[in-house]
Amino acid sequence: MSFDLTDTERDFLLELLDARHTSMLHELHHTDTYEYRELLQQRVSLLEQLQRKLKNIPAKSTTIAE
Repeated sequence: MSFDLTDTERDFLLELLDARHTSMLHELHHTDTYEYRELLQQRVSLLEQLQRKLKNIPAKSTTIAE
């Protein structure tokens, strides 16, 4: 799969991911259920992977290919 992103679109996605990351860390800190904590930890890890991928994409018109 591939699609193009402008710098503005990429930056906006990173902003959304960062906000969700903060929210998930807060939620993770306050959960007492082991299973839910594990799920959140997996999702935080996935979210961090997505952030790294987007940050490593060069500026200008961006193409994401897989």
